[in-house]
Formats: sequence, C-alpha cells, structure tokens
Amino acid sequence: MRRLTLKEVNEQHGGALPPDAVFRADEDEEPARPAPTAKPKRRTRSERFAVLNAFTDCALADLTGSEVKVWLILFRDTKAATGTARTGQADIARRAGLSRRGVQVALDKLTAKGLVTVARRGRLNAGPSTYRVHPTGTA
Repeated sequence: MRRLTLKEVNEQHGGALPPDAVFRADEDEEPARPAPTAKPKRRTRSERFAVLNAFTDCALADLTGSEVKVWLILFRDTKAATGTARTGQADIARRAGLSRRGVQVALDKLTAKGLVTVARRGRLNAGPSTYRVHPTGTA
C-alpha cells in the first residue's frame, strides 16, 4: 500500500487517490496558525474539492450520519482566510436536523477521531466556538 501526501496525489494523479494508496501527512505542512506577518493563503476551489475527496476516501466509512452532517456543515462554514469555522451548536443543530445534545455528542466524537479541533471555546456573551476541520483525522 503506497502512502501519498495530498500534494503528491494532486500533482501525480490529478487529485484522485489511487485504489492502492492511502493519505499521509505532508512533511512540509503549514503550521496550524500562520505567523502574524504572513498573509493567509487563500484556498482554491480545487483544493476544497481535494479536502472533500480526502474526507470521503479516508474518514466517511467510520462515521455516523450525525457526525457526517456536523463535519460537512463546519467544512462549509470554514472561511478561506482563517481556515476556521465560527458556528454555534444551536445553528448546527437547526441546519442538520439534530438536537443540540446530538451535535455535542457528534462534535465530541469528531474531536476524538481527530477530524475537528476546537480552536476557541465559545462562552456566554462571547460568541460561538471556533472550529478547525481536518479531512483525514490527522489533527
């Protein structure tokens, strides 16, 4: 079984993961937070599809329906400039057709699997939590 980075898959295989390969973390991965002087890199449409493809190929089979719904909503809400999604659990619950407790359980499971990290915990009068989504659980 070959282990390829997302960059290798995009360059050598046109963005499609070969059936005899799995994803591995990039050696030259960018730090979780860019340096304050560096301008954040804007993701292109093809990079967003590559993330969805990686999620589908690597993580989708092991998730419940509620976990998939929550991950997809957070992915959709992710801002290209920051790489984070700032969305309240009540809003996720409304959009996914879940209870707030169901969203909390799904977020806990996604965090345990490494598919979501909490960048900033939300508080009363301070706004919703900020999340960072990962396609392959390599958080």
